[in-house]
Amino acid sequence: MDKTLKHLNNFEEHALAFLLPFMCILICISTFARYTNLFIITWAEELTRYCMIWLTYFGIGAAAKRGEHFCVMAFVGLLPPALQKILTVVRMILMITFTIVVTWYGYAILRNQVNMGQITPSLRWPMWLVYSVIPIGCIIMTIRYSIHGTMQLLGIKSRQGE
Repeated sequence: MDKTLKHLNNFEEHALAFLLPFMCILICISTFARYTNLFIITWAEELTRYCMIWLTYFGIGAAAKRGEHFCVMAFVGLLPPALQKILTVVRMILMITFTIVVTWYGYAILRNQVNMGQITPSLRWPMWLVYSVIPIGCIIMTIRYSIHGTMQLLGIKSRQGE
């Protein structure tokens, strides 16, 4: 059970560890095959583009897990501890609000894609499949920022990355 929870906890890292090498290998094979006139993988560029989009949205969750998004720590470090906690709360509220708004709009885009029935050009996949990562990634980021911020406020060392 602990191993399962650990894998779920590191879901973003596992997705990133799969997607990046997969993209590189696919493009290398596609380029080599086209250059040597062996065969052409017509859908390779499209799939790697979608993998890059998914990489980006899973990456924001992984960064949020550790609190590695943009923050000016030199300024915050100069402030008294009470003010640092207030800034942490403000930062948490801003980030969670932002991710909720993006999730809402991402869901609206996703719903429109489902209604339109658009498909991808080469792969012939439903376009909503590609757009589904927007709300998924932002929900993950919201959860990760909530946990990280709460633990930071309570003075607990974050163990999310383990």
